[in-house]
Amino acid sequence: MRNEKVVNRPSLGTAFKAAVRSFFNVYTMPIADYKFMDTIKSEAGISVTPDSALKLSAVYACVRILSEIPASLPISVTSRDKSGKIIDLSDGPIYQLLHAPNGYMNNFTFTELMNANMQLSGNAVALIIRNGNGYPIKLIPVSWNSTEVKLYKGDVYYIIDDRLVEIKGTFHSTDIIHYKMLSRNGIVGIAPLDKAREAIGLGLAAEHYGAKFFGKGGNYKAVMETDKQMDEPEWKKFYKRLQSYTDHDIPLLEYGVKYKDIGISPEQAQFVSSRTFQLQDIARFFNVPPHIIGDLSRATFSNIEHQDIQFVKYSLRSILKRQEVELETKLAPLDGTDKPDIKHVLDGLLRGDTKTRADYYQKLVPLGVLTRNEARAEENRSPLPGLDEPLNPANITGKPAEEKPTEEPDEDMKLKTDDDAEV
Repeated sequence: MRNEKVVNRPSLGTAFKAAVRSFFNVYTMPIADYKFMDTIKSEAGISVTPDSALKLSAVYACVRILSEIPASLPISVTSRDKSGKIIDLSDGPIYQLLHAPNGYMNNFTFTELMNANMQLSGNAVALIIRNGNGYPIKLIPVSWNSTEVKLYKGDVYYIIDDRLVEIKGTFHSTDIIHYKMLSRNGIVGIAPLDKAREAIGLGLAAEHYGAKFFGKGGNYKAVMETDKQMDEPEWKKFYKRLQSYTDHDIPLLEYGVKYKDIGISPEQAQFVSSRTFQLQDIARFFNVPPHIIGDLSRATFSNIEHQDIQFVKYSLRSILKRQEVELETKLAPLDGTDKPDIKHVLDGLLRGDTKTRADYYQKLVPLGVLTRNEARAEENRSPLPGLDEPLNPANITGKPAEEKPTEEPDEDMKLKTDDDAEV
């Protein structure tokens, strides 16, 4: 990795070098919520870090869903000519880069990793490796914990020291892909885990409580009391006999000893309902419908499809749009030419059931909005000859469909027809 040549924006020139040399002698904007504060414990007494949070099934499911779905979506790269016609760039260098970002990751792994880092830390960073002409040739993800962000005279710089990928240096924002969550300053994103610390801490505490409760055979805290005075030999005898009982044996209490509960039972602590609420609360922080992470308590067959569509529209779409804008801005050539139009194809996620899709095609194909081969392509079927032209409905255009000219019969056919008529 050290042998790769990193080319910065040429227009920076000496200003960039001077900024690097004087980085620690100039004013830098303070950045709130810059790093995830993993040293602060929640009120439940649990230290919530990205690693510990993933032990909670709700957090793991949310991060997995919001990482795997974007990684599974097809990406289209296009541009427009002066007339507005869309030009497919699927054979261009940017499309190839997005599908093979570096030598050790495919596009699914790269996108999944970037989205997982963004959901856990609020930020995901990748270094753009350019060739001598300034065109991007590689994307190398780096750890957010190994990155510092500085603002100098209106420009953003990234100080990276990531030993895993052997990248160390200061880079201008034009050489960094930076995915960020909701931000209060436009420079770094807010880590969802930091704001959801108490909800996640409570969920982990409830999980620990349940594990300890069942680990002790379902027994909770209690005391044994007696009105009688027991000498030491009697106490040792009683204690030895008590310890010989297993969790499911019925002990025989001697010397007037009585068993008294002082703990709170799971029912009194509303153990099950509190765990259900924490799952829903964590889903709200990640903007994920509860049914997607396994809570079907409020999902029905009549509304679950619409909840899936709402998830795409109100949760997933905003995440993808941030990434599309970042990729379009940073992967364009440095001279500003040939800016790509990068889109995640969401048609597959928004597809309805078979009947809904059939009604959709039945309305758009006859109107000429879709050709018959375009409808086949949406159903992942091969095109057929003669179906590339849009239909021309007479009741809409006022013009009847063009009829093919009737071929005149040849002379032999005419003679044969005349002979038949004579017979």
